[in-house]
Amino acid sequence: MKKILTVASVCAIALASCNKDNVGPNSDLNAGLPNKPQATIPTDAAGIITKTTLSADTVWKIDGVAFVRPGATLTIQAGTYITSGVTKAYNDQITGLTQNIKGVLVVPKTAKLIANGTAAAPIVFTSPNAAGSRNPGDFGGVVLLGNATTNQASTKRIEGIPQPVGVDVTYGGTNAADNSGSLKYVRIEFAGYNLTADNEINGLTLGGVGTGTTLENIQVSWGKDDGFEFFGGTVNAKYLVALSNDDDDFDFDHGYTGTIQYALSLKDPNSTNSTSSGSSDSNGLESDNEGTAPYSATPKTRPVLKNFTFLGIKDATVANTKLKFGNRWRRASEYDIQNSIIAGYTTGAAFQDGATGTFTGNVVHAYSAAFSGATPTGNQTNVSADATTYLKLAGGVNIFYSTGTTFNPAFLRPSSTSPAYGDGSTTYKGAFHPTNAPWTATWTQFAPKTY
Repeated sequence: MKKILTVASVCAIALASCNKDNVGPNSDLNAGLPNKPQATIPTDAAGIITKTTLSADTVWKIDGVAFVRPGATLTIQAGTYITSGVTKAYNDQITGLTQNIKGVLVVPKTAKLIANGTAAAPIVFTSPNAAGSRNPGDFGGVVLLGNATTNQASTKRIEGIPQPVGVDVTYGGTNAADNSGSLKYVRIEFAGYNLTADNEINGLTLGGVGTGTTLENIQVSWGKDDGFEFFGGTVNAKYLVALSNDDDDFDFDHGYTGTIQYALSLKDPNSTNSTSSGSSDSNGLESDNEGTAPYSATPKTRPVLKNFTFLGIKDATVANTKLKFGNRWRRASEYDIQNSIIAGYTTGAAFQDGATGTFTGNVVHAYSAAFSGATPTGNQTNVSADATTYLKLAGGVNIFYSTGTTFNPAFLRPSSTSPAYGDGSTTYKGAFHPTNAPWTATWTQFAPKTY
C-alpha cells in the first residue's frame, strides 16, 4: 500500500442489530469449506463480538466488520474455518462515501486474538465460494492494532468510518512489548477490498503491534492488495508465506522495527497486479519511513529480514509488465536484509529517496539490473534471462509459481552447487534449508482456487 494505515472501513459503527449464533445448514461440499454447520459470529449493535471462543465444529461467518471486545480475548480453535457472511454498509465520514464490506476481523488495542492452529489443523480465513470460483476480495481481512511504538501520532486511528462506541481503533503507543495475542498455523485467503484510490484492506494488517505478540506460520494468498503490512510496531515473526497477492507481498511503514526470519514471496503470472500511473506497482517488498517528505519521522522504519526468498515471474517479458521490484526501499526507510534470495524481477532491489542500511550476504538475480539507486556490496548477483540456471535450486527449471503445475516448496532448497548453498547448514540463503524438510509442509495451500 501507499497510504496511511488503510482498512478505512474497519473503524465503523456496525449498522446491524445484535445477532445470535444462527446456526444454518451444512456447508456445500463443493465450496472448499468443511462439511460442518455454519453460524454467524454473534455481535452487539456496534459490531463487537459477544463470544469468547470460536469452535472448530462450526464454519464461522463474519457479517460486515466484527471487533474483538477491548480488554477481552477471542480464541479460535485449531482447524476452524472463518469466512465472509452478510455485506454491511458503513458511512465513511471522511470521504462521504458508503462502503459495503464483509468478512473483516479487527482486534483493537487491549484486545487479544489467540488463533493457534497446528500443522495438521491450520486455522483458515477464506472465501465462501466454490472451488474454482474464488477470487480476491471474497473475504475481508484480519487487522491487529496495538500499543507498540510507531513514528506517527499515538492517537492516529484507521481512517474513514467512525469507530464503534467504546472501541479504541487507534494504533501505536509506548509499549514495545505490547501483546495482541498469537497467530500460529493460519491461512488468510482471498482477502482485501478496494475502498477508494490508495485505500484498501490487506490480508493481514498490523498497526503498532508489539513483541509480546506471536506471529508464526502464516500464509496470505490471493489478496486484493498487500499480503502482510506492518504499520509501525515491534512485533517479530517467522515462517511467513505470501502468494499471488495483487500489490506488495510484504509492506513496512511508520517506524516498524521488528525482525522476520524465514519467509517466502511468490508472484503469480496469472494474478492481477496493482498499477501506478499506468505501470505495475507490485513488489515483493516495499518499505517506507512515512509518506510525507522529508520522511524524517522517528523511529525510522527498519525491518530486520533474514532468510527470505522472493520469486517473481519466470518469463522476463511478463515480469517486466506485471511486476516492479523484488525489493523497493524508499522514502528514507532503513533496512537490514541478509541471507536472502531475490529472483525473477526486471530489477532485483531498488534504493530510493535516501533509503540506507545493510544489504549483504544475499543472492540477487534480475532480468535487467540487480540494483538501482545504490550498489550494496557483499552479495552474489546475476543479470540474465534465466534465473533457474543461475540459482541451481532443487526444482531446476520448476522453481517459479504457476497455477498450471503443482508447486512444491521443496523445489526451492539450494543444491550443493547453488550460490545460495553457503555451508549447507547455517549460512544458506533463502527461506529453506538445503536438506531439511520445508517448514511449509502440510499446513500451507498453493492451489487455493482449486482445493
